[in-house]
Amino acid sequence: MKSTKILFTVFMLVLAMAACSGSGKNNEDSENPDNSVSDGDVSDDSTLPDEEGNDSENSDDNLENIDGDEELNDVENDGDTQDEFAKSPDFEDLECGTAFGDIACDFTLPLESGKWNFAENYSKNDNYLFVFYRAKISSSRQIWTSELYNLFDLTPKNVTYFFLVDTKDGNDAKEKIQTIRNSIAEAIDFNGDSSVVKQIHLIEKPLSEIDSWINKWLNDNQSEFFFGIDRERRIRQGGSFSSWNSNTLPVEFKNLYKEAELYDYEKKISDFIKETSGSSTVFKGLQNVPFEEEGWTKEIFFDVDFKGLSGTGELYILLEQICDNPKKCEWDRLERLFLCDEKGENCDTETGRWITTYGRSGKWLTDITPLKPLFEKDGKYKFRFTVDGDYYVNNLDFIFVKKEAEQPIKLIPLFNQREQFDENYNSHFEPQILKEENVKKAEIYAFITGHGNGSEEANCAEFCRFESVFTVNGNDFEIDFNKAGTRAGCFDAVIDGVVPNQYGSWPFGRAGWCPGQDVKLIKFDVTDALVSGENTFSYAGYLDGEVYTPVVTDENGYRAEVYLSSYLVIY
Repeated sequence: MKSTKILFTVFMLVLAMAACSGSGKNNEDSENPDNSVSDGDVSDDSTLPDEEGNDSENSDDNLENIDGDEELNDVENDGDTQDEFAKSPDFEDLECGTAFGDIACDFTLPLESGKWNFAENYSKNDNYLFVFYRAKISSSRQIWTSELYNLFDLTPKNVTYFFLVDTKDGNDAKEKIQTIRNSIAEAIDFNGDSSVVKQIHLIEKPLSEIDSWINKWLNDNQSEFFFGIDRERRIRQGGSFSSWNSNTLPVEFKNLYKEAELYDYEKKISDFIKETSGSSTVFKGLQNVPFEEEGWTKEIFFDVDFKGLSGTGELYILLEQICDNPKKCEWDRLERLFLCDEKGENCDTETGRWITTYGRSGKWLTDITPLKPLFEKDGKYKFRFTVDGDYYVNNLDFIFVKKEAEQPIKLIPLFNQREQFDENYNSHFEPQILKEENVKKAEIYAFITGHGNGSEEANCAEFCRFESVFTVNGNDFEIDFNKAGTRAGCFDAVIDGVVPNQYGSWPFGRAGWCPGQDVKLIKFDVTDALVSGENTFSYAGYLDGEVYTPVVTDENGYRAEVYLSSYLVIY
């Protein structure tokens, strides 16, 4: 392997020529073999890459070409003054600030290769992550003892990293900057992919010597050592960077890049809304409405005035939840939206389901087009939005996007109940006989999530891979939850809306859900199983193809249960 010294030379010189992009690799899910994951009780069975074969591919010719760049070596290392830079076409002059949620202002930071200006280098396709060494914060001290190569190995290509030191002691600053420099070089050497240096910026002066709004941010956020700037150019707060691969929950660099994956997911939502604005209608539901702080079961009743849903198109729920205090929203709770009947008395038709975060805010766009027949008549509809325990401020809208698409014309409720998952589970579901004629297409849609853990040997139903089976005229339609009990089932789903770096055991796979994510409708195409006339529908749940008889380990624990809402949708 080439020496760290050579790689460091390459690293610092390539920085001057680099753009803000690099290479990354996908993280693969590793399963927990006994399917018995519980909070804080997971050992790290991952192995480090073999050092042999990871040498950098840089040739001596490349080293000569970089070292011979006289223009690069003549750049001054002065970041104190704000020079005039040519602004990127993506950088707009907008009202900006320094608080979380504000648009980030321009700034200039000193690198060893010269000055880096935000407006000049900004791209609306990129995310920017800032990590500070702050000796007074234990998490900041701890993260710098972890391995950087884990971060560089997995990072997406559209992320630029800034590593900064916050201290007024000049000698201490030099020492810490050199330590970080060495850590970066060693990580790149170990990783074997030097192209990632284009995404990394080490700030060569302590922040106390730099004139930038970042200093004000530091003063206003004494307990923070991280912030991000997302693709909307907004300043973002980070979460918990604790690793759940160890019982000690060490703070590590490994999970840091997940913040950028979250920004990309949210950018897809905003892009979709913008791109469809000319053909969509927004039906307002909740606007900054909080749950009550008192009491256990929290409910919000509200009306939505629907008009024009009889046309062809797609129907979505946009939910944004704000958690301004992690202690008030600290658990992963089941959250549900119900449609009330015409009298507004019975509110038991489920139209949306989410699992709240462990102490973070979240935003989700959920397709509920199959449920569109519930809202065919113009007028006001009453809803009940409910959660147990947690407190959030809620923004909820329905979005109807007009487009030519196959439309559901009829919806029939099937099995909608919450039952304990045990040897008597299947006895709670009576077969239903429905008469349908000349059906062109029919699908079953269902919300199915398993809950309960730590009280049975199989760790059901949150962490066991139980099967849900719908039977239509003797034909089985099955789903099993193969991510349940895996180490990274939810860790790998950030690109699909899971909020990362929560303050609880968010990475582990669950049965039909993840903490901090919307629950998607599960589809079963039953068209070929239907006949003209009477059709028999039934439902059952199993574990490994057998009726589940739990071996109880804690009678007072949270026993296994399954929440089911299902509908037959006719097209």
